[in-house]
Amino acid sequence: MVYHKTEKIIEKQQSRKRKILNAAREILAEKDMGNASIKAIAKRAGIATGTFYLYFKDKEALIDVMLKEIYKELLDVIKKERAPFTNGFDKLEATMKACIDTFMGKKHLAKILLDLSPQNNTVFNTKFSDIINDLIRFTKIDLDELMEQQLIPEQDTQVSATAFVGAFREVILFWINSDEPLDIDLAYKTLINFNMRGLGKN
Repeated sequence: MVYHKTEKIIEKQQSRKRKILNAAREILAEKDMGNASIKAIAKRAGIATGTFYLYFKDKEALIDVMLKEIYKELLDVIKKERAPFTNGFDKLEATMKACIDTFMGKKHLAKILLDLSPQNNTVFNTKFSDIINDLIRFTKIDLDELMEQQLIPEQDTQVSATAFVGAFREVILFWINSDEPLDIDLAYKTLINFNMRGLGKN
């Protein structure tokens, strides 16, 4: 006899999985994931430790899903903000504004996606590097387009994209880990203008 899950059971399972992922996010924002045990994650999620394994094979599988999910959330916001623009500079500014608004509104996401502290977990370090490299790759595409249109001076766009993402990340992390700027609007504008000048925009 084939067992079919009812809608109620499916909803319950999805809710538990969501609780586990949220618990992992909270713990990762507080400390290194390598130092967080499955027992601690399960306790934060309000489930038995054994129940964890009904949803994830191990902690590495959880980290994989969690980071993919968080990164997708960020990309969805970026794509939405960039959609109205065709000019390369406007698209870059829209990307930065989307990241700033997201990270300052959800500081735990900023700590997870931007913190370069090495983790005691190979899967985490690999996924983290993939995310940073992805952001650099996206930025390089915009810079290549701007250079082709002769809107910025000739340059090594791989180097520029890496510096662009690095400078942006460092400033955001500083804001997250210390007091926010008194005039946040001026701070946003200063950061965006700084990065644009670095690319050669007048």
